[in-house]
Amino acid sequence: MDDPFCYSVEAVRAQVRDAAPDLGGFLVRFYTDGGRPSRVKTDTIATFYYYPSGGTIRDADLNIVFYEPRLDTYHISSRGT
Repeated sequence: MDDPFCYSVEAVRAQVRDAAPDLGGFLVRFYTDGGRPSRVKTDTIATFYYYPSGGTIRDADLNIVFYEPRLDTYHISSRGT
């Protein structure tokens, strides 16, 4: 992972590794492209909210912008892994 602000599953995990959850979610920061986290560097970084119980990344208005099954702790625990 070269740039922690480029969106990836690994970047989310790295940003929340030592963070304490706030009301079940974590603040994460990423470059943005059209209001969504970007996988490449852009001119803008924004704050998003990661909710592990649903594997969702939400924007500042709490709209779901990504669902990532690999970040969904319920999905992982229901498969027994």
